[in-house]
Amino acid sequence: MHKYRFFYLLFLTLLMAGYNIGLAGERKTPVIYCCDLFHPHCDPDDHFDIATLYAIPEIDIKVIILDQNNNQGWNQDKDPGSVPISQMNYITNRNVPYAAGLSYKLAMPEDTGFWQPKKHQKGVELLLDTLKKSSEPVTVITVGSLRNVAAAYNRDPKLLREKISRLFAFVGEASKKGYVDYNIDLDINAYIRVMGSDLPVYWVPCFDGGIWQNNGNASYWNASHKDLLSKASDKTLNFFIYALLKKDKDAVDPVRYIDGEVDVEARDKIFAMKRHLWCSAVFSYVSGWEIIRKNGEFVSMPAETVCCPKQVVDLFTFKDVAIDVDRPVRILTDGKPGEIRKVKLFQITNKDIYQKAMTSITADLLSRLGTNDRRN
Repeated sequence: MHKYRFFYLLFLTLLMAGYNIGLAGERKTPVIYCCDLFHPHCDPDDHFDIATLYAIPEIDIKVIILDQNNNQGWNQDKDPGSVPISQMNYITNRNVPYAAGLSYKLAMPEDTGFWQPKKHQKGVELLLDTLKKSSEPVTVITVGSLRNVAAAYNRDPKLLREKISRLFAFVGEASKKGYVDYNIDLDINAYIRVMGSDLPVYWVPCFDGGIWQNNGNASYWNASHKDLLSKASDKTLNFFIYALLKKDKDAVDPVRYIDGEVDVEARDKIFAMKRHLWCSAVFSYVSGWEIIRKNGEFVSMPAETVCCPKQVVDLFTFKDVAIDVDRPVRILTDGKPGEIRKVKLFQITNKDIYQKAMTSITADLLSRLGTNDRRN
């Protein structure tokens, strides 16, 4: 019997190695998502963002924190972001929890927000509770204001330092001094607090060179809805028709609408629209996917995916930069005196194909929505 022991142990070793490889291949990135998602929409780019996030199976969305933009007249009681979340949960068979965040701008960068209405404390509380309960560090993505993250940091900075592995902040202007973008204006004190903190910030400016400009250090691009949605499933098309045409949630049930027949006239109407985008295709980076060129198109997929021939594309990266605060905005200093910290800044590495590739990646992700299909 002993002569077989070596082979038996070898078999067990190989079996466990294979098992661990399998687990590694299925590893997901835990994410807390903070967004200014509303229905009816404030800006429907948020619907493209959340749909893309749900389309990536390697991203484990732990919770969604919904912004309140009361200073601009948008709030979750009147225009609930829970509507598109319920639709995405239904399409993907998930049950991602959510909560509304703080109602008003922080009074100062160090503000904890405890003075704000009790019913809107749930967002910060859920964010903190999720971090406390997580057995591993979590990636945080913010695509609106930084208010709830800033308030959470002010309440428990040690917890955030220990439990946030990366903080992707889609906000701000990369180079034009004095320009205040929409997301900064939502809560400038929160912006100052988070960008000046010791958290691991991955900064993705909305613009570089002023509004609608991108000189290489912003994620902004634009695309037609037809290019983004022509390969989408009927359920996904209904999701966008419901959002873009601002269906009345009280008259037309949001979830039941998803299963209905696609209204061709409505589809053609939304196909004729165009969209400013900042986030969707960048989410594949969060999950560790790589960008490849396949059959003349650009797609993103897990690095271990077998795909031949496979041409990896270098489209964007993050570089270390020094930043300083020049109120009311934060600007790059390139290491000049007065720098207060370093962050990782988004940088386009192939400007010639950036817009085409980002559109193609987003369209491919949306075409997979609800299928977990990697289209190898």
